[in-house]
Amino acid sequence: MRIATPHIVIAGVLLCAGIVAQNDTVPATLNGVEGGSGTGIPFGSNLSCRYQCIYDAEELPWTGPRAISGIRIRPDFNNGAATSAKGFLQLSVLMSTTSRDSSTMSATFDDNYGTDAMWVAEDLIVMLPAQPVTTTSPRPANIDLPFTNLWVYGLTPATTGLPAPDNLLVEIWIKYQPSGSYRVDNLGSCTAPVSTFGLVGPQCAIPDPNNPGSNLPPIDLSGDTSMLAGSNYTWRISNAQPSMPFMLLLNLTDQGTLFGNPSWALPYPLFDPANPSLPSPAFAFLNYAAPDCYLNVLPTVVLGSTTDQNGDGQVTAAIPPGRQNVGGTYYAQALAFAPTANPLFFISSQGRSTTICGPLGVTRVYKFYNTNGNPLTAPPSVGTRSAGVGLVLDVY
Repeated sequence: MRIATPHIVIAGVLLCAGIVAQNDTVPATLNGVEGGSGTGIPFGSNLSCRYQCIYDAEELPWTGPRAISGIRIRPDFNNGAATSAKGFLQLSVLMSTTSRDSSTMSATFDDNYGTDAMWVAEDLIVMLPAQPVTTTSPRPANIDLPFTNLWVYGLTPATTGLPAPDNLLVEIWIKYQPSGSYRVDNLGSCTAPVSTFGLVGPQCAIPDPNNPGSNLPPIDLSGDTSMLAGSNYTWRISNAQPSMPFMLLLNLTDQGTLFGNPSWALPYPLFDPANPSLPSPAFAFLNYAAPDCYLNVLPTVVLGSTTDQNGDGQVTAAIPPGRQNVGGTYYAQALAFAPTANPLFFISSQGRSTTICGPLGVTRVYKFYNTNGNPLTAPPSVGTRSAGVGLVLDVY
């Protein structure tokens, strides 16, 4: 394995210039977001393990040079359950930039190194900390691996006209670990950030068939946990009228005005607030009102389907492929036909936004070895390659 000479002079200049930042999450889009799955690789065994991960440059939260003095790995949320400490482990850490990316990473470890590959920490003795019971997700990145050699990423900033910095490679060679399970946060899937927007009132609902004079709750709009570029995504509604058509309104923004009139900005009522029995000015031509209902999305796409006998329904759409779409947000609202609800025969949901969370440009290669738990002199040269999978960590 190649080992680079530390860039002592250059690193010193960068430090003096204030290039070193604090606690950047890699991949950047998982800052404050759970990775979506947990894994016992590489810490959930009594075996030695060689583990390597490549993060595409697009996944990094910085551009240009970045001096790195350590990494902190994020433990798995594990449904909030406690995890016992595990120790002691003996491990080393290597850092490198690389022209290989998440799609071209080799299962042969050494093939992935760049010219600046350097062992930044050798034979660290590490205790994996206990994780308490919690309801807060994600957990803090607190598996601390400090470097004994400062390492600098990207000494050719793109702003100078030179090639942009390459992708980031992190390797952890666990030479010894005791028995015991220990899960860390993992990219295997991702949890799409979701939020609500817009308005809906209690009268924008169908009558409760089991409680005359009362209404069911307004339409509930939900969806899949994970939204991936290049995959299908399903939105679901409930509390609508059984066996009736409904529409899903979609846009890439929750802003806008009706018919270009700045006085008719979203969210816009489907009734006259001064007299809810009358239509709002923008929809006066409809002659009827839907009290407490609002238009929260100006749709660029409209999808339709029919509810089942319980008033539930779903529509599925293909999310466009491409890394450039990760981080984009879909704004959605449901409108359902409801003849018994109001004179307009329609009820609406509150808006729901969902952000595309993956797949991210990350790939890992790993190999457990030596069944008796004693480290070998040299690690294995070839491992198992898994695309879209890797550790979530902070660098500092």
